[in-house]
Parts: sequence; structure tokens; C-alpha cells
Amino acid sequence: MQHLTRMSFLSAGLAALAGPAFGADPAPTTIRIGSTPDVDAAAVIWQVPNGVFQRLGLRLEGQRLASGSTVAAAVIGGSIDIGSSSIFGLMNAHLKGVPIVLEAVAAVYDASSPGTAFAVAKDSPITTPAQLDGATISVAALGDLFAVATSAWVDQSGGNAKSLNFVELPVPTAAAAIASGRVAGALLVEPALQEGLERGQIRVLGYPYNIIAPRFGITYYFCTDSYAKANVDVLARFRRGLAQEATYAFAHRSELYALAAKVSGVKLETMQRIPFDLGTGLDVEMVQTVINYAARYKFIPRAFPAAEMIDPNALT
Repeated sequence: MQHLTRMSFLSAGLAALAGPAFGADPAPTTIRIGSTPDVDAAAVIWQVPNGVFQRLGLRLEGQRLASGSTVAAAVIGGSIDIGSSSIFGLMNAHLKGVPIVLEAVAAVYDASSPGTAFAVAKDSPITTPAQLDGATISVAALGDLFAVATSAWVDQSGGNAKSLNFVELPVPTAAAAIASGRVAGALLVEPALQEGLERGQIRVLGYPYNIIAPRFGITYYFCTDSYAKANVDVLARFRRGLAQEATYAFAHRSELYALAAKVSGVKLETMQRIPFDLGTGLDVEMVQTVINYAARYKFIPRAFPAAEMIDPNALT
């Protein structure tokens, strides 16, 4: 993904929230932020060039990294300050003693307008999850939330998840791999899902995420515990900026879609068919739901209180 070119538009409502300025403005605090190539609303709203973060005294330097594990390694290594990654990978990191804390939800799955679905080839004979027994399934990373949800979904449908063969493929290439027969199916996120449907490569078999919860956080913004403790005010302003940007985006969806199309290189017409769910804040129960689910299906060794991996200041 390429860095965005700054455009010039302002929201009078958000400007009012910034309050008056007195004297010379101090130099903004830079936050280096990284996310995966997936195009979700959360990864776009902090790039909306309407001056919200600037008025909060922040300058965001965004970059796209190859995977959630790459983002996590960059956060731990200190090359970025805040990352956005899958909750499943983050809770596994927590159980391994990696000192990271959640700051805010980044992307939300909502069963009423799902942006994630399991797809098979358009002409595939597979009509139920149980028929995937023995199939080769692509995932972004072995053992990730895609693999976890798909396995539980197959088991609950009468199949045998232990018979599945998972292989790693980048999400943007999965639809083509399905259409060519290299893999039987994959759990796809937007915009890869919509693009594959429009090209006639795939059809939706079902929605594995529905068995986790009707609504839950898929990805979260996170940082190291030491960064959180040393930057309480900076992170408070960052979370405030996310909330203000979400408010702006809800009121200016055409701008959000146009920016997402520019970031991703996906056609605007395709992007406009994608449901964006702008989750904000941090709901402890939403995190706990995924933890309990993963523990129940033995994808993590044990459940634990969600508060253990959340920055306490993010809950105030």
C-alpha cells in the first residue's frame, strides 16, 4: 500500500471539539502506527485528512506490514509504536508473556452485515462445511483466527476439522487460488471477498465467524506495556482521535469509501458494496468472548480475564 496524499477538507463539528488555541502550537507528537494490508474502516479512518489528529497534537506515520505477526514484532522491537492486529494472535502473545496491551478496537465483525465469509469456487460441488473433510484450506497464517473459526465451524457442521490441511496464502491471492483449484476454499475478508464474487471466481459457503458471537472485535490497536505507561496522555489523545474520526466517517461515508479505494487500489464501485463497521472504544466483554471461544475449542491453553491484556487507562 502507498502512503496517502493529503487532501484538504475540514469538519466544522470536529474542529469545535478541538477547542481554542493559545499562543504558538507545540510540535506534534509522532505516533508510528502499523497495520496489515487488509482494508477495513479502522485502518482507513486514521488516515482521513481532516485534521482531527493534528488538532489533538498528534502526527501519525502509517505503514502497511505483511502480517499480524510482522506488526507485533515491529511493536515489540520498537520500530513502530502502535500496531493493529488480530485479537487471536494478540491473546496468544499475552499467554506467552509478551508485554502488550490493547488500546482500542480496530475492526468489528457483525453478523448482520458480515464482511468475512468462507468461500469456495463458484462451480465447486461442496455445498456444506462437512464436505470440506480432507480439503486444503488457505489461511493468512497457520493457527490464526481464520483457521480457528474454520475448524470449529466444520466440526459443528458434522465434519472433522482434524482432517483439514491448512496452507498459508496472502488473503488478496486466495480467491484466485480457489478458482484455480489450488485450494478448496478460504475464509476471505474484504475487499478480497467482494472482488472474488464480482469476478465470478467464488461463491459464499457460509459465515464461520457467526459461531463466535453475533458481534465481536476482530482486530485491535495495541502497544507495549512500557509504551502505554510512558505515554498515557498521548494514547488518550489517540483514542479520542479514533472516536472523532469514526464520527466523521459515519457522516461522510462517500469520503471513507473513496479513501479506502485509493489506499487499496480496489475500484470505488467495489468498495462501495463492502460493509464497514466502525467500532470504537474498548469493550471488555467483547474481548472476553473471543478468549472464551478460543479456550473452549482448545486453540489457546486456557481462558484468562480479558482485563489482563488491556491498558487500564483505555477503560476510563
